Amino acid sequence: MTVSNHVLSYSELEDFNQIYAIYSSSEAFELAFSLNQKLNFSFKRSKSDLNFKKSDAHFMVYKHEDKEGAFNLWLYSNSYKKEKVNAASTLLFKDETNKSFLLPEVPRADYLLKYSGEKSLLKNYEGNFKLISGLVSLQKIPSKKLKSKNNLIVD
Repeated sequence: MTVSNHVLSYSELEDFNQIYAIYSSSEAFELAFSLNQKLNFSFKRSKSDLNFKKSDAHFMVYKHEDKEGAFNLWLYSNSYKKEKVNAASTLLFKDETNKSFLLPEVPRADYLLKYSGEKSLLKNYEGNFKLISGLVSLQKIPSKKLKSKNNLIVD
């Protein structure tokens, strides 16, 4: 797996960005498929997962690019579980699970949705997210709460 690096362009800095926490029991590919079907998006799996040099965690990334170039959407898995056997453990079950989060500020969110583009277009879609099967809840994350938002700067 490769480490994703992305340099912000001048236009991206001017774009409006909004990040949502998604609560869903669906797998990432199922959620992306539902978004594609119900909202006419074209989410595709990124060529490489998002990972970091200091961690062995990796997070799935799906991207939708608007045909007119007015906005982009990214769907990220928010958690990564790694199970390992601890032979030194005195417990009956020697498996340990280490869990890492892409945005530790929202550890209960299953997925993250990042919108970048024209602010007015976002309002057209916000109400329609209720139509997505498997999506339990979608909540805006206030930018003041985000300490790790740089984790979501990828391409």
